[in-house]
Amino acid sequence: MDFYNIPIGFGLALSANAAAMNYYAHLPEEQKQEILGKAHSVRSEKEMYSLVASLANGQI
Repeated sequence: MDFYNIPIGFGLALSANAAAMNYYAHLPEEQKQEILGKAHSVRSEKEMYSLVASLANGQI
């Protein structure tokens, strides 16, 4: 995985949510890229934390 393509806000939100981080870490590379695509289009901090919370809940 190329950590340079992870948006800073996504990395920060992910680091604040252990369940989401664990879920994301175990995804296949293709799914990680799909989620990163969504993260790149997020326009607010609230949206980013919502995206990460959906990971923790297994909704993505």
